[in-house]
Amino acid sequence: IKRIIGRKFSHPETTKYAEKFPYKVVGGKNDSIEIEIFGKRIMPQMISALVLKKAKKAACDYLGFEVNDAVITVPANYNEAQRRATQDAGKIAGLNVLRIINEPTAAALAYGFGNNLNEKIAVFDFGGGTFDITILEVKDNFFEVLSTAGDSFLGGDDIDEALVQFMVVDMETNFGIELSVNNEMKTILLAEAERIKISLSTEEKIKVLIKNVVPMEDGTRKDYERIIDRAIFEEIINPIIEQTFDICVSAMENAHLKSEDINAVILVGGSTKIPHVQNRVTEYFKQSPFYGIESVLVISMGASILGNTLISNYSEEAPVLLDVVPLSLGVGSIGEYIEVLVEKNSPLPIERTNIFTNARDNQSVVRIEIYQGDGRKKSESHLMGELVLSNLRKALRGELKIEVKFEIDTNGVLDVSAIDLETGKTQKITLNILGLEQ
Repeated sequence: IKRIIGRKFSHPETTKYAEKFPYKVVGGKNDSIEIEIFGKRIMPQMISALVLKKAKKAACDYLGFEVNDAVITVPANYNEAQRRATQDAGKIAGLNVLRIINEPTAAALAYGFGNNLNEKIAVFDFGGGTFDITILEVKDNFFEVLSTAGDSFLGGDDIDEALVQFMVVDMETNFGIELSVNNEMKTILLAEAERIKISLSTEEKIKVLIKNVVPMEDGTRKDYERIIDRAIFEEIINPIIEQTFDICVSAMENAHLKSEDINAVILVGGSTKIPHVQNRVTEYFKQSPFYGIESVLVISMGASILGNTLISNYSEEAPVLLDVVPLSLGVGSIGEYIEVLVEKNSPLPIERTNIFTNARDNQSVVRIEIYQGDGRKKSESHLMGELVLSNLRKALRGELKIEVKFEIDTNGVLDVSAIDLETGKTQKITLNILGLEQ
């Protein structure tokens, strides 16, 4: 769900990965995604809300009082729609979302808060569904993000999928058949793949035995059995792991740093428990990662620290988080090109203004395409949505001068406003985010 919440149904990545999910992904209103379960359609936000409700109940049961406020963490590379959808999930769960914070920033907070550090740190966040690398500078309680990069379709799920494909090919080779993997078989193989992944993170080899899983041409079913050692496992997953370091190179270049400039590397996410990942991190950054905080808890610890400072009265001790825009923001220009308004890795919060005009006489509506991404062409970026200036006063072509202000807050969420420069009146404006039901 984390991979598809806030995504457009028509996005190529959605189509690519929807085939791998054990549930049916269908299109909803405004190019949104819905999950079809037992004939019912459910938005990803609703499923995320169920998870948040369970977390809220666990907190209430443990603490013995009602919990209503929350800090929610998201992958650093989440786009506008994904952040808004996450906020919506929090509201559906009955939570007052105080802040949306990037997961690597939360991890850095857990590592550095209260330790009077003066360091440059790298947060290598390799979870189940996403990968992020964030470079930060920590000075006392000031946490400044220098650069961030990531892939919201790269994580431990891809490792599981690679193991499934290995087992399918191995079955076809050993039994001389051609397999068509249905949802039931896929679910069984995915569960076994996860077991293999976890086991080979602590053991050198593992025996795989799946009863009655191989369908034969005569209608019978045979067992699948073999030994997988760590060397085979690392060979299977290495192409996936190497993709993370391609992204690391980009993040380090954007931060204008070399690996030897980094003082500490923090590992985040369950996939960093794999020894091959740890070894490659050590090779790339030329130092062993910091193991002082449990990798699957470090993000929640950082979010808890921030949450406490947001509701407490100890403002002098509160951390100062200076995060950045994860994806460039721009508007569609002539032909294939994008006019970039906010560059990637610009510090948050930030605002930019742009002047728009009417292209013909007495035009009542102006539509502006909004893009997010790293490219300068529309085909290289993500069409985030459409900005609509409506109820324009009558004027000859080019006479109107409408100033549109784009503001991205500390949550990384965009807000827009517009004013007619000649009259000084606020102009009606609507931002339609594709992938979200309006």
